[in-house]
Amino acid sequence: MFVHGCFWHRHQGCSKASSPKSRTEYWQAKFDANVRRDVSAVERLEVLGWRVETIWECETKDGAALTARLENIFGL
Repeated sequence: MFVHGCFWHRHQGCSKASSPKSRTEYWQAKFDANVRRDVSAVERLEVLGWRVETIWECETKDGAALTARLENIFGL
């Protein structure tokens, strides 16, 4: 299970995944590398037979929803 920060790992559609206005090329390269590394990590784990789940930073703010999601993931 990964718990990703929305800003650093570019959570699609999330307001926390905004981009800095300065040094845009630097930041875009940094974000692209993070996303590529995330995809690669998930692919490698799945090839090894692991089930991979990602919890996003913004999902941790609603305790009831997070509990329900974790119960679903763990079959509780």
